[in-house]
Amino acid sequence: MSPFDGTVANVALPSISRSLRTGVDSAEWVLLTYLLVTAATLPLFGRLSDMLGGKRIYLAGFAVFAAGSLVCVLAPSLVILVAARALQGLGAAMLMSTSLALITAAFPASERGRAIGMNGAAVAAGLTLGPIIGGTILTFADWRWIFLINVPISALALILTRAVLRPGRESPQRFDFAGMSLAAAALFGLTLGLSRAHVWGWASPLTIGLLVASSLLVIFFIRVERRTGAPMLDLRLFSNRTFTFSVLASALYFWAAYSVVFTVPLAAQTALRMNPLQAGFLLLPISALNIVFAPVAGALSDRLNARYLSTAGAILFAAGAFWMSALPAIPGFWRIAMVLAIIGLGGAVFTQPNNSAIMGSAPEAHRGIASGVLATARTTGQVMGIAMAGAIYFLRSNELGAFGPAFAPAKAVFLAVAVLMAIAAALSYARPSKTAAGTF
Repeated sequence: MSPFDGTVANVALPSISRSLRTGVDSAEWVLLTYLLVTAATLPLFGRLSDMLGGKRIYLAGFAVFAAGSLVCVLAPSLVILVAARALQGLGAAMLMSTSLALITAAFPASERGRAIGMNGAAVAAGLTLGPIIGGTILTFADWRWIFLINVPISALALILTRAVLRPGRESPQRFDFAGMSLAAAALFGLTLGLSRAHVWGWASPLTIGLLVASSLLVIFFIRVERRTGAPMLDLRLFSNRTFTFSVLASALYFWAAYSVVFTVPLAAQTALRMNPLQAGFLLLPISALNIVFAPVAGALSDRLNARYLSTAGAILFAAGAFWMSALPAIPGFWRIAMVLAIIGLGGAVFTQPNNSAIMGSAPEAHRGIASGVLATARTTGQVMGIAMAGAIYFLRSNELGAFGPAFAPAKAVFLAVAVLMAIAAALSYARPSKTAAGTF
């Protein structure tokens, strides 16, 4: 549900702007606010789940998400809608930062990969089905229905969570307010700068100022975390090479994946003259293959080394992206869908073993923050992907002009995606052959 709401509103922006009598550029804050709040608070809730128990944070996440969704439905103005999306972002951060930690705690190591794979299938379904379901709803109903469907789902999830999940182990410690504030400010500045760079300009003082300020805040954050007795993010986690390389590879994967999710519907509609529903359905091969193969890849990682599985998946993804960059100027629907299926299969084979390696290499007492770090890599990758894809696509479109090859801007994006996944493959292979939880 949380990744679904990160993409479902994309197709609703024109409807929202007309309904609330505002410009599409202003309505873009409906997307941006959700992303910014989620990114800025993921490490916070990951740490709180280690301290208070994952079940409490998970339950609170569904309640907050439902409340935010209901306010979205009733919002009379853009300001109220944006505030409600911020509330949804808080709930999403609670859910995303704790889910993998709960799964890791519930299953033995021999079954962890399969369980994480099933979770990955749900995440992939939410990400890629969002534009499809959103387009279908908007064809037959008002935009408010895309938020209303979250309310009964959240209510059912609250009942199931309370009944099924065991109380988590609490670890009362002093909370690191300084670290939390610095991390939230750094992530907020980074995601805001990257998300709005295409509007403000990459060389604008505001964009450069935000990125520089974020870099300085990260330096201060590291200094504070090294000195405090109970840090929000124990930096010793990154002394484990498996954890560090896997997190970096995960960030690159989501950077590449969101570049694809951003570019395909845009190119399909602007260059190939498809309608929104057709453009959304182009992403279906990625979703379908992730739903089918993510649990399989996760189960394989329980028996085979995640290092080799993730590397193979990253190479397959890179090969599919390179193939997309070599397509003709006006490729057909089924040809694009076939190559996207290769990308989807590569993503499924890469992601779940990689996630399993991250969670398996984190000590039990730090699995909540490890889950939060992984979710932060996903969200940061999303922003980077949208920023990179948008910059390359529109720059290439301006260079070629109205008479340039129709699919050429998208091909340039896919070439960059292939490079990103080649680097992810190298990082995956550079990990140690055996994954063991760190101890410190």
